[in-house]
Amino acid sequence: MCPSLPNLTVQQIKDTIVEFHGDRGYRLFEPFPLVSTDPTVLFVNATITPFKTWFTSNTTCPEDYALIQGCLRMGGANELDLVGINPYYFTFFEMFGSGMFRADHEEAVAYLLDFLMAFGISEDRLYFTTPIEGKFQRALKRNGVREDRVFQLAENDHFWQEWRFGTPGPVGHGLTVVLSRSSKQVESIEQLIVEDDQFLELLNLIHVHSESLASGEVVPIANPGFELGIGIERLAAALQGCNSYLIDSIRPLVQTAEESLLAQGGVDNTPIARVCADHFRAICVLSLGGLNPSNKGHGYVLRKLVRRFVGTIWAHIGEITTTKTLVEDLSQTLATHGCLTGIHECADVVDRIVQEEQALSRVLKRAKQHVLRYPNTSTYVLHDTYGVPEKLAPLLLKGGEL
Repeated sequence: MCPSLPNLTVQQIKDTIVEFHGDRGYRLFEPFPLVSTDPTVLFVNATITPFKTWFTSNTTCPEDYALIQGCLRMGGANELDLVGINPYYFTFFEMFGSGMFRADHEEAVAYLLDFLMAFGISEDRLYFTTPIEGKFQRALKRNGVREDRVFQLAENDHFWQEWRFGTPGPVGHGLTVVLSRSSKQVESIEQLIVEDDQFLELLNLIHVHSESLASGEVVPIANPGFELGIGIERLAAALQGCNSYLIDSIRPLVQTAEESLLAQGGVDNTPIARVCADHFRAICVLSLGGLNPSNKGHGYVLRKLVRRFVGTIWAHIGEITTTKTLVEDLSQTLATHGCLTGIHECADVVDRIVQEEQALSRVLKRAKQHVLRYPNTSTYVLHDTYGVPEKLAPLLLKGGEL
């Protein structure tokens, strides 16, 4: 095995990032609101989102920037199902991003290597996948990276070559940095994919060079540059030698969920506890950002998360029961263990979750009356007519009252 990396806490990681970029003259930004002003997305989902016009606008004279930004990515139903199963996937996460203008590929790669060395991550721990176009490959070579650490992409379904940030929006090609937790020499890209417990996708460095217009045309942009992006939870997992649900800012929430679910009659189930930790964290950030559950727009996303949180617990326990104790325990953990910067009080969130829980319970009770009247009702009808999540259908289809 490779020697261990510095075991930094999430707060220490953030402090290192700020100091590194402050010393180099980057303009440091506070996080932007999670609700995005960009019409192509509901929420900020990447650190480049608030800075798109810095790359594309003729009237902007951009400066190098850096920030740690909260991001929300809901994806589709299949992506949501990754929460709890994939030990690095979150709906809400914190991301560090930096933008560099008036730099070439060689300078951008030099910055990338210096940034990782600030955390003790040297290039002999890294592999790189690069676009088929060879500028990144040449830049890595000029920065002393060995050729056997670099894999040039052709067609590949796992590692990206091209990034498109909305339409209209910037377009770029970039490299992916993969951290090796093994002394084993990698011979192919497939090895990086298959042995994902040994190789962790760490960050991306993207050359932003074009803009995708509403017409579908891709045109050059006014201010081409580079954007580096890395998830804070992912970097913490790399440094702490674990997965992202075991890092110091997330593990207390998972442990609280595990203990509370067991006390309510559940069984030991780490993926379910991870879902609870992830969804609760996202619910808190959205709620404390001023959102209320509703049936459209941003509020619908919050409602969907709350009901998925509650439904996951009910399906796990096997009955409709109050989640208030669990929510209060999670709230206390989030407020007292420094799990999320700036979150100190979650009492209002507890009330909102309980209100949504009661509303979902009323939906299920109406659906149960339908099942009692028509015992052969399908799960499709329950979902299509009453909005009952598939995972809760077994609670309605078994005999007796709820």
